[in-house]
Amino acid sequence: MSFELPNFLSWGSLNALRQKMGAPLAVSFVPDHRYREIDLPVLERLQSDGVDVKFDEVEVLDDRTLAYKGYRVLLYIRDIAAIGQRESMPRYHLAYCRTLDKMRRNSRFERYVVANGDSGKFQVNVIENEVRTQHVKLNVCQNCLDEIHWNGFNMKMPPEGRLNVVSKFALPDFFEKYPRDLMAVRPTHSSDTAPLNAYSKDWNEVSERTKQQRGYRCGTCGAILRQVDSKFLHVHHRNGQKHDNGDSNLDVLCIGCHAEEPMHGHMKRLPEYQTYIQRYRR
Repeated sequence: MSFELPNFLSWGSLNALRQKMGAPLAVSFVPDHRYREIDLPVLERLQSDGVDVKFDEVEVLDDRTLAYKGYRVLLYIRDIAAIGQRESMPRYHLAYCRTLDKMRRNSRFERYVVANGDSGKFQVNVIENEVRTQHVKLNVCQNCLDEIHWNGFNMKMPPEGRLNVVSKFALPDFFEKYPRDLMAVRPTHSSDTAPLNAYSKDWNEVSERTKQQRGYRCGTCGAILRQVDSKFLHVHHRNGQKHDNGDSNLDVLCIGCHAEEPMHGHMKRLPEYQTYIQRYRR
């Protein structure tokens, strides 16, 4: 069974009511074209052209890496000035390093943009007579690699050694170790399956072998401590998991630098620390 809708324009009762109200038969409609701009999702913006930020919008995490609205990010300067035919491309930052600290203290932090793509290419605006927007390959900041001790990197290494680490640095490796989505990070183990956070049975052998492989050199300050003085040289677990003896998780540090690591301040009360500071730092 089908029904046919009435013709409301010729409906007597409706027209009588319309005339009583003084309402016209037809109403012209003029649409409002003032649309409100809708922001793209944060992650999409971070992985495309980046987001302009103020200093207080960027969070410095416990591991010294940087975060914005729940995502680990990279920081770089988008707008650069071309001098003649020369363009001085900036470095990008992945940790709160000496360079960023200096920029913050000099009130120049507002020049930065956050992003978290892993191609190594970033959008920059080259400013000369006109603005040229382009995507270019940028190098990582060496002070940042030093800040997170990436693969044993430190600023006391010979220049050629530092440049070699920079040339091999890859953002996919960085984001594998330091995941982008901070909200999605979940513990690998439950309370039932988590391994005991204790040193492995062969820890003494692992520790000594690691010191030998690293030349008994502190990965932070560069101090070399051999034989009798090697008691002042420690092997540190970067992720805090004492059972994880993977080479990338181990840092060789003098006790002076070890005590500066997060949650290691208690070492400064040890007699060995005081002896080391008096003997080598003064």
